This record gives sequence, C-alpha cells and structure tokens, in this order.
Amino acid sequence: MSININMVNADKFIQSSTMKQFIMNFKNNSSLTMTHKYTISNDILFLKTKSLINKEIVLQSKQKVSSLSIRVLLNGNIAYKDNFLNCNNILKQNNINIQYINEFNITSTLKNNFHNIGLHISNNFLEENFPRLLEIHSKDFASLPSVTLKNQLSKNIHLANELYNSPFEGELQNIYLQSKVLELIYNEFSEMLNFKEQENKKVKLNQDDIEALHKVRNLILLENDFSDLMSLSKKVRLNEFKLKYGFKQLFNTTIGQMILEQKMLYAKQLLETSEFSISEISSFVGYKHQQNFSTAFIQFFGIRPKDLMKSRNYYY
Repeated sequence: MSININMVNADKFIQSSTMKQFIMNFKNNSSLTMTHKYTISNDILFLKTKSLINKEIVLQSKQKVSSLSIRVLLNGNIAYKDNFLNCNNILKQNNINIQYINEFNITSTLKNNFHNIGLHISNNFLEENFPRLLEIHSKDFASLPSVTLKNQLSKNIHLANELYNSPFEGELQNIYLQSKVLELIYNEFSEMLNFKEQENKKVKLNQDDIEALHKVRNLILLENDFSDLMSLSKKVRLNEFKLKYGFKQLFNTTIGQMILEQKMLYAKQLLETSEFSISEISSFVGYKHQQNFSTAFIQFFGIRPKDLMKSRNYYY
C-alpha cells in the first residue's frame, strides 16, 4: 500500500532566502526525505537530497519556476509522470535530467532509497553565459510548461558525486561547491550546444576583466582573502563564470587550487609556530575531518603534519 503526499511546502523552500533544509518525515511508514539547499550565486541554487524509503510513497509536486533544472540521480531509480504532458518517465541511477521549467505538475513514485543532486539556474545566468541555448529553444521555452533537454547517462557523474560528498566546510566548502557546480554546468551545456572545440577555446577577456582577475589574485595571495567565488565576484564586479575560467586562462591555475595552496601554507605555519592541535588547525582551514586534512597535507608537502610539530613541547 502506498502513501500519497502533496508537496505544498517545496515551493516555499526553493524561494526562501532563509530556509536551508527541508525534511519530510513519513511517520506512518518510517520513511524520510531530507534536502539541503546551498546558494551558489544569486542565479544558481544547489540541492542535495537523501531519501530513506521504507514503503512506497507517491509524491504530488506542483510549482511555477521559470528556470532551468538539472538533476543527477546518484543512487536508486525514480518513476515519475508529467501530468501536463501525460507521459511517464524514469530517472535512473547515474542519469542526468535537464529541463527548462515554467510550471510543473509531477507525480513521483518512490520505492527505494535514493540520493541525488539538483541545480536551479535562473534566466539571468542563461542570458549572460549561454544565450545560444535560449535562442535555440526560445519558442518552446515561451509556450510549453516544460522542455526536456536531456535525460540520459551522465558523463559527469564524478562531479556529481564530488558535490554530494564534499569533504569541506565553511569558506572552503563554498569555494569547492561553486567550482564543481560551474564545471558541471559548463560540461553539460558545452555538450548540448556541440561545442566540441570549447575546451581549447579561450574566454574573451577585456582590460577591465584582466584587472579584475589580478585583483582577485592579490586578494588571495597578499591579503589571505579566502572568500567563495560569489563573494570574490562581487568584490571585483566580474561574473562567476568568467571569474572561474578567465582566472584559469590567465594564471594557469584555478581559484580553488590557489586558495588551497595558501591554506596549506597557513596550516604549515600554524603547525610549526602555534600551540594549536592538528584537529584545531584542520578545522581552521576548512576540513570536517582531521584525516582528510592530514592526507591533503601529505600530498601537498610530502610530510605528515605531526612531524612539523616535534619541536614543540607537546603536540596532538
């Protein structure tokens, strides 16, 4: 016997600037669905969902959004019906579903545990970075409730898993998520638009762009500013997409990598000169787990953190 649920609060969760977590607890059959929301930029939301399904659940979802939606299912299968188009579909494990949605009315049938990631991307982002996508599908986007652009096995499942299993917290997590989200969007859109040569195509940078990118580099190296991409973008007035790929083009490294290097150097300094423990230092530089920090530190410097602390009177 299945349970029927009407998703009346999901719309509020997506649009809210304060709600970061949405939990559906199905007490009658001991099932649970939990979604975490992260703001990547003013135009992009990242959602991470984990569901523990004990008995079959039927979810009725309605929403008006006018944005592009990307979903990647990392585990399980989800059967759903588009009630506007009167068609049935299945989102399978490791599949990606990309839709432009004006309004949807979907009935989903959940039978097994699953976890997935999702992105909501505004029209502003599409107009600024992928106008060709809007040009190609403008009539359909304007006249249909939703348009499915892709529903197939994802070539970027590694990025989706990295997003779901982020090892960081705090500022470093923000930078990590933003970088991976933009990379996922870039890869998928490039494939959809048949940019076969896009990997080798340079981002067009004017003098103002170049000056802005140098400002970002100086903020990181000279002022130890480890802000996320969205914050750095606002500080130098350069959009996140151009910031990410222009920075790599100009300096032959990513913002995330440069910040990681600076944080490792800062951690090394603390290990050698402070009285903080390894656990405390790993937290300072944005790691949830000390072991992950130690592994990254060894990979970076070729030495264990505790070996730098032996000159102290005590170490942890």
